[in-house]
Order: sequence, then structure tokens, then C-alpha cells
Amino acid sequence: MISNPFIDRRLELRYISEINGWGVYAKELINNDEIIEMSPIIVMPKKLIDVSIWACQAEGIPNKDLMIDQYTLRWKDDLACPLGWIGLYNHSNNNNAIFAGDFDRNMIGILTIKEIVPDTQVTVFYGEHWFTEKGYVKKVEF
Repeated sequence: MISNPFIDRRLELRYISEINGWGVYAKELINNDEIIEMSPIIVMPKKLIDVSIWACQAEGIPNKDLMIDQYTLRWKDDLACPLGWIGLYNHSNNNNAIFAGDFDRNMIGILTIKEIVPDTQVTVFYGEHWFTEKGYVKKVEF
């Protein structure tokens, strides 16, 4: 088990103009089955986020502008806002990494499930219905 938060030195952030946002990339070869980031999370009651979203929608703010909703993760019965770069790993149906939760310490990690060569984006799978549940449209497929 990883005891302290960290971001692997073999990673870097890059701005991706096609999605008007960020992605995490490998700078060096990363092997399969490696934890490459471990980050604390801020746990929030799901009801608090739901009420905030409903209030924003009532004010006419579109879903795509609700940033907190784009970066929260399910955490048991609540939601979590990850720190570090965890919220910047993009979705792919052909992902090369997965989320790895440490529920006892309220931390989340990224675990590689494939070898990742340099200049490759590190991606995770958000789930079958993440985009439709939130009303988002995929900008590109990684």
C-alpha cells in the first residue's frame, strides 16, 4: 500500500486543444500494474452536490458549466473531489489505467493496466453511462 500522496515523475500535464482541457501523459515508459499517482480526496455528501446542481440549473446554468460535477467521483454513498491530477485523467473505452480507491484513508490512485509508452496519454474508463447520466457529450475519443 502507498502511504503518502504522490505524482510519478514520469508523468506530465499537456493542454489538449480538441477538448479545451488537460490530459496526463507518460514522459517515459511505464509498466503494467504500477500505481502512478496517489491523491487525497475531499468527501462531500451526494445530496449537497445534487442540491447545488439543481439550484444552478434553476438559475439557467447549463450542465457543461458546472465544473464541480465534472470532477467529482462516486465514493461509497457520497461524492469525492480528488486532489492532485486525478481529475485530469481523460476517459477512454480503451483505457490504459484504472482508478484504485483506498476507502480507509480517503485516497484514490491511478493503477496502470497496460504498458504505457512515452508520449501516450494515460486514460481511465469513467463507466458505461457517465456521459449520458451527466448530460455531457464526448468531445473526442482517446
